[in-house]
Amino acid sequence: MGVNKKDIFIRSLSGFIIGPVVVLSFLLYPTLIGLVTTIVMLASFEFIEMASQELKDKNVFKLFMTLLVGTASLIYGFAIEAEYQGILPFEAETIFFLAFFVLSFSVLLNIKDIRMAKKLISAGAISLLYISFFLSNFFMLHINYGSSMAILALTSVWMYDAAAYFFGLNFGKHKISPTFSPKKSWEGFIGGIFGTYVYIFLFEMIRNYLNFKNIINPFYMIFFAIMVGVFDTVGDLIESIFKRHYNVKDSSDILPGHGGLLDRIDGLLMVTPMWYFLLRIFWI
Repeated sequence: MGVNKKDIFIRSLSGFIIGPVVVLSFLLYPTLIGLVTTIVMLASFEFIEMASQELKDKNVFKLFMTLLVGTASLIYGFAIEAEYQGILPFEAETIFFLAFFVLSFSVLLNIKDIRMAKKLISAGAISLLYISFFLSNFFMLHINYGSSMAILALTSVWMYDAAAYFFGLNFGKHKISPTFSPKKSWEGFIGGIFGTYVYIFLFEMIRNYLNFKNIINPFYMIFFAIMVGVFDTVGDLIESIFKRHYNVKDSSDILPGHGGLLDRIDGLLMVTPMWYFLLRIFWI
């Protein structure tokens, strides 16, 4: 497998610059809301743009859809906090239903082509559920388990991606899905899980030493690492299917060396709700 050293350098440099900013934003709940909202808007714009490439004269409307999806995430961040404090008179998730209603109604009023309206409503629904709601699980992680657990969920995905890339690059021979993601190998998958387990183990040792609560049991760490590998890979394959369907190589070129933002968070979209779910069912 050929390796472009320039691409690796650019990718590493952008990661070293963006990574610390993202992690620091996780420390405080208001900055986390701001970060998640920003990511949701940018990723949603990429997806809506992919789904409606032939709709060149409706850029303002597509921007409106993007802002609506981002606003749903923003309001949900504050609403879920109010719900946990017992001062919200309805379920916070209702916000996504209301956002979908407004989005669908707006499409029906502004788009006369039935095929295009169907594409935009579908893209809006996917943006609200797959991007906005899934990523907003970081809010529940932060509220219930603190910033350190939310950071662990985030960085475990980074570790899996890095370890899977290393093992796949050096030892990868057996492809997981040659049709949808020809670069992913079983060797990378297994190596990524191993690297993730070591990382979670060390991270939790530090949290335990600092007397943090909700430490993950070492036995459960194995399951968490496996699930990170499985859900991260599935997330990547899902986005690969979307890109092949819309005939694009990357969701955009916003991140040097990485492609689009959606390309970088595809695994995270699946891992975040999975991580929160596992914490709940294991009573951690």
